[in-house]
Amino acid sequence: MTSFLTDLICARCGAHHDADVLQGVCVDCESPLLARYDIEAARQAVTPAALPARPFTLWRYEELLPLRDRRFRATLGEGGTPLLSLPRLGEQLRLPGLSAKLEGVNPTGCFKDRGMAVAVSRAKELGATELVVPTAGNAGGALSAYAARAGL
Repeated sequence: MTSFLTDLICARCGAHHDADVLQGVCVDCESPLLARYDIEAARQAVTPAALPARPFTLWRYEELLPLRDRRFRATLGEGGTPLLSLPRLGEQLRLPGLSAKLEGVNPTGCFKDRGMAVAVSRAKELGATELVVPTAGNAGGALSAYAARAGL
């Protein structure tokens, strides 16, 4: 597997940070860090024709996720949720072909599973032993489930 993650960039000051160091905020201004990928390399490596042969999960797009080593993948089968056609609402909103994802079929019942599967996997890969998240809801449930899967 090859992740095309190149580095992390500060959302505020633009400072570049090593993507392979466990960190959450910019050391210069304490703002969030954004992942940057080599999109051109990914475009050449991952073709639309290759995608149907891959499992129908969020990991089908692994080159555009930060995990570098599959051995750290904490998965409960997230992603690959069905699309529901919403013809009447689409008519009312003048949006023909309107659909919505049925994220409630994810392992913990919410869309947070997608992000937590990736975040926990990458945190474990970078050496984290404990994880916390400020939440009063679904993010906490998803974090607990994926951290348990990862042995954290």
